[in-house]
Amino acid sequence: MKAIRELSGDSIAKQEKLRREFPAMYVRAALTLTDLRGRAQRKFERADAMFFDRDGLEQASGDVIAEHRAKRYVAFDRVADLCCGVGGDSAALAGLVDLVSVDVRPARAAMTRANVEAAGHSVQVVCSDVRHWRPSCDAVFIDPSRRESGRRVTKLSNYAPSVDDLAWLAPASAIGIKVAPGIDHTDLPDGCEVEFISVDGECREAVLWMGGLRSDADVRATVLPSGKSLVREAVGPVECGSVGQYLYEPDRAVIRAHLVDQVAVQIGGHNLDPQVAYLSGDQLIETPFAQAYRVREVMAFSMKRIQAYVKAHGIGRIEIKKRRFPMTPDAVRKKLKLKGSEPVTLVLTRIGEAATAIFCDPV
Repeated sequence: MKAIRELSGDSIAKQEKLRREFPAMYVRAALTLTDLRGRAQRKFERADAMFFDRDGLEQASGDVIAEHRAKRYVAFDRVADLCCGVGGDSAALAGLVDLVSVDVRPARAAMTRANVEAAGHSVQVVCSDVRHWRPSCDAVFIDPSRRESGRRVTKLSNYAPSVDDLAWLAPASAIGIKVAPGIDHTDLPDGCEVEFISVDGECREAVLWMGGLRSDADVRATVLPSGKSLVREAVGPVECGSVGQYLYEPDRAVIRAHLVDQVAVQIGGHNLDPQVAYLSGDQLIETPFAQAYRVREVMAFSMKRIQAYVKAHGIGRIEIKKRRFPMTPDAVRKKLKLKGSEPVTLVLTRIGEAATAIFCDPV
C-alpha cells in the first residue's frame, strides 16, 4: 500500500502503471482501499492497517467515540457487538471484555476480525442475521444501518434491522443502540437514557442506553475528547437579553440534547432569542459545553456596514458563523475584500426579527 501511495499522478495514471504488473480487479481493489485508508485517518489511529468499504467507513464511529462508549461495558462478562460493520466498536470493546461480534455480511465480518487483530486483540466473529440468532451474552451493543434505499434515515422504525425486528432484545439486561444524532426526541423509547456525543464540537451520534447500561440520567450531552458530560436537570425559564461582553456558542451535543438553557444557568447568562442557540453575558465563565467569544462590535446587518468594519480594522482572516440567517457564509465572504492581517469571527443571526452582525474573538 505504501508503494501505491508513492506513485505519482492521478487515480487513472496510477491504475495504468499498476495494470502493467497486476490484474485489473486487484488494482481497483488496492487503489480503493488506499483511498479509504487515507480518509480513515481522521477516525482511526491504526487506519493504515485496517480494511474498509465506503459505507462501512462512513458509518463507523472512530476510535474516540468507540473507546468512550466501550467503558460502559466493563462490568459485563460477555458482550455482543451486533451489526458490527467494519469493527471499530469491536476493536474498542475487545480490549475490555469477552466479545462476540456479529454481522450478516461476510465481507464485514472478515473486516471486523482483521481490524480487531490490527488493534492487538482477538474476537469471536459470527456471520449471521441478528433478527433470528441470539448470541449468549450479558450485554449488547447494536449499530443498525441508518442508510436504507440510498438515503439517510433518523426514525428507529426505518433502521435496518428495525428495533422492532429484534424481539429477543427485550429480555436482555443491558442494551446500547447507536442512533442518528438527528433523532427526534419524540421517537425515543420509554425508559431509556439518550446520550448525544460530540467530537471537537461536532455532534457525531447518539446512543440509547437501556436496562443495566442506563445511568440515572434520561438525557446526556457528552463532549469529547474531554469526556465531560452534562445531564438534564430541571432549570427555571431563561430570559432573553441583548448581546453582552461575551457571546457563548453551545456545543452541538448540548443543542441536540436540548440543554442550552441549562448551560445558560451555569454561566449566569441569557438567551439572545428563543429560536437561536446563542447565549450571552457580561462575565467570562469557563465551561466545556460552550465556546466563549469576546464581543468586539454589534450592529444591525448590512453588507456596507460589514465591509466598512472589515476595512477599518484591517481584517485579513474571517470565520463566519450563522444561525437563523438567510445568507451562507460563502456568499458573505465573497462580498468582502480582506486585505489586512487581523483575524476575527463574524456571527450572523436574528435577534427577534432584526438581522444582526456580531464581531468577536474566540477566548
